[in-house]
Parts: sequence; structure tokens; C-alpha cells
Amino acid sequence: MTAPLRLDGQSLTLDALVAAARRPGPVALAPDAWTRIDAGRAVVDAMVADGVPAYGITTGVGSQKDFAVGADALADFNRRLITAHATRAPGPDAPAELVRAACILQLNLFATGRSGVRRMLVEALLDRLNRGDLPPVRLGSSIGASDIVALSQLAVPVMEALGGLAAKEALSLMNSNALTLAQGALALDGMGELLAGLDLAAALTLEGFRGNPAAWSAPIERAHPQPGHIAAARRLRALLDGSRLWQPGEPRFLQDPLSLRCAPLVNGALHAALDWARGIWAVELNAAVDNPLIDLEAGRPVSHGAMECTLPALALDTLRLAAAKALEASGERMHKLHWPAFSGLPTGLAHENGAAGGVQFLNLGHILAAALATARMAATPATPQYRGQVCDGVEDIAGMAPQAVAETDRMIAAAWTVVTIEAATAVWAIHRRGIPADALGRGLRPAVDALLPLLPVGAEGERVYDLAPLVDAVRAGAQAICSA
Repeated sequence: MTAPLRLDGQSLTLDALVAAARRPGPVALAPDAWTRIDAGRAVVDAMVADGVPAYGITTGVGSQKDFAVGADALADFNRRLITAHATRAPGPDAPAELVRAACILQLNLFATGRSGVRRMLVEALLDRLNRGDLPPVRLGSSIGASDIVALSQLAVPVMEALGGLAAKEALSLMNSNALTLAQGALALDGMGELLAGLDLAAALTLEGFRGNPAAWSAPIERAHPQPGHIAAARRLRALLDGSRLWQPGEPRFLQDPLSLRCAPLVNGALHAALDWARGIWAVELNAAVDNPLIDLEAGRPVSHGAMECTLPALALDTLRLAAAKALEASGERMHKLHWPAFSGLPTGLAHENGAAGGVQFLNLGHILAAALATARMAATPATPQYRGQVCDGVEDIAGMAPQAVAETDRMIAAAWTVVTIEAATAVWAIHRRGIPADALGRGLRPAVDALLPLLPVGAEGERVYDLAPLVDAVRAGAQAICSA
């Protein structure tokens, strides 16, 4: 049997979360987590028994925080709080892997003991996760001050199975960024694959263009030692290892257009942005942001605002800006490959100059431009977009990380069309130039072998062409690079 993913509230990694979301297996809590859970619950029970005013424990929440909730009304209040906040607005349902990841993050938070929920609640949520019995959750109703609406929807069946909730449990079930962080984790993994695809496409273009790899050589990064530049250049050189382009006289130009020459720097900026975002997520996945937080050392609840998510939003905004620049360069490289003034080949890479044939005859340039426009629009920063006065002005700022995540997903979806068309055009150019496989970079040969049979070279316009299999092949090549 697969060893369970063991949650302790402090060591969950991004890669482990993504793997557990996409390849479901058993999940368990570390033994000492149960001790912390019991200790946190004891603090809540003491607050209730003493009648001490404590936000969300013996009072209302949000703008109703100043109204007390008596001990005899706590069960009904928690039931109504979850039910009321589970309002379903129109929008897409979260995929199963996202709901699973969000549930894992909730359990990891509960494992800290700082939420103050009962052991039986954690056991019920853990049981539903391991049985795969998770409800549909609607996306699009969070502003980045906890995923209140969606997490309430996730909590309803757990509450019903338990026959009710105790003090603070409704607030603990809804008051975290579990869904946003889960969606962001999956998006970061997807952006890593996209970055590999961008590097693959750029290297293919250099081969198809017969560009000059000197601009990608090690002396350049030694003189300009930015970590992202170094990471991109090393991957590009690895893909080109064994290429005839490294031999004197093989490149067609002394100096290529900037979209080729600067690929290690432009893609390198995305490498750096991705590393920064992953570092932020590594901390957030194990951060206790439940409000109020149970201070186990002092034995009391503490109200705070740690669920605020400006930093994750800013990280994703930065990531999308870097990706948009890399995609812009990808689009420029695609055009350079088939413009006769740059390529030295017939118009559109057709077999010969004429009215029919080639990549433009398939309208690939227009399709790329449309996808690139979508990606550019998705790059608009989400961080400063909040203009609300939620909860009668109490929640007067919000981080907008859910919107940043959604735009990252939208960008990635459009970006694969851009990257695929560049890669396809590069392989087409390689074929047109008659470059033998053993003259190409060793890291590129599998991609050329996979893509060339999917191209309608010589049959343009004979039947409707579908790019989808080509996208799948490019993504498979990028995944192979990531796992190498």
C-alpha cells in the first residue's frame, strides 16, 4: 500500500501537496498533532465555560463581532453560520483535485492545534478525504480574506454528518485560504511545466532559425550572474548539447534578433519569479491563519489578520508579468521563423513561394496572436483591484489572491497555444532546411520526432487541422524536461 501523506502542520511541501491532489492516496495526521488538537480545544472549551468574550467563539463575526452568543445558542449559531455563508453564486465548480488539495490544507492547519476544533471534527474531515467523499465547491466568491464561501460549502456535509458543530468550529472551517493556496499550488506546478515548454520552444527555434548559440553560452552568465538567467541558460544549453550549431560557420548570422538572443534573460526572469513564488507558497502551506488563533503556549485565543494574502497575490502577479514577457518573445520568434526576410526560406515555410501552403496558410499566426492577447490581459495585476467596503467597512482591504490565481490559470491555458505554435513552426523550419536528426541538440531530438508526424507539411488545406494533439505532445515534452 502507498505510505500515507502525514500532516503535522509544519512540513507539508508544495510538491507533496500537488502529488497528493493529483494522485490520491491515504492521508493521516502525525501522532503529536492529535495532542495539539486536544490542547487547542481545551482552550476554546475554557473560554465558553467562563463566558469570556472571544471573537468567533462567544461572539458573532465580521461586522457582528460585538454581539455576544450565549452558551445555549452556540450550536445553532455555528450551524447557521456555515449554512448562511455557503451561498452558491454562479461560477465554475472546482475540479476534484483542487477540492482534495484544499481539504489537505485544512487538515494541515488543524494539525497545528491552533484552530481549537474538536478531535471528532478532524476525524470526520479526514475520513471524508480518504473516502473521496468531497462535495462540489463553487469558485469565484473570495476576495482574499479567507475563502469563506467555498470553504463553507465544503463544510456543510461534514457538519451534517457530525450532527452539528461546537463553538468556533464553523469559523475554523471557513476562515483560511485553503482553496486559494491549493489552487495556487497547482498553478505554480503548471507554470513550471509551461516554463519548460518555453525553454523547449526557444531551443527548437534556434535550431530552425539556424541561430547563434554564442549568446546563450556560459561566459555571458558568468558576467551577468543572475540566478534566473543562469538556470534558463543551462537548460537551453542542455537541450542544445550535441547540436551542429555550436560548430563555427553553422549559425546564419553573427547576431540574432533580440527575441532569440535574449531568451536566457527573458525566460530567466520567469525562472526567478517562479522560484520566488514557490518560496512564498512553501511558507503559506504551513502557516496557521485561522482567526482567532489559539495561542497554545499562553492558553488563549488571539485575534489577528494573518489570513490577509497580499504577498501571495503579489507573487502571482509578478509571475504572470514575467510569463507575459516570455510569451511575447515566443510570439516574435515564431514570426521570425517564417518571414522570408529573416528565415531565408519561402513565405510561411511553404514548399515554395506561391499562393498556397505553409504555416500562415493554416492561420497559425492569427491563432497565436489571439492566444497571446488573452495571456497579456491575464497579466494585469490583481493585487490593487479591491475597492470593497465589506462587513460595513470592517474588511476595508483584501489581498485578491483568489483573483491572481484565477488569472494565472487563465494565462497558462492560453499560453500553451502560443508555445505549441512556436515549437511547431520551429520543427517545420527544421524539416524545411533538411537538418538531420543527429545534427540537432540531443535534448531536442525526441520533441522533433514527436511533433513532425503531427504537422500537415505538404497537405496544408487538404483537411481541417487540429492543434490539440500537438499541444499534448509539447506538454509531454515539457513534462519530460521537468522530471529529468
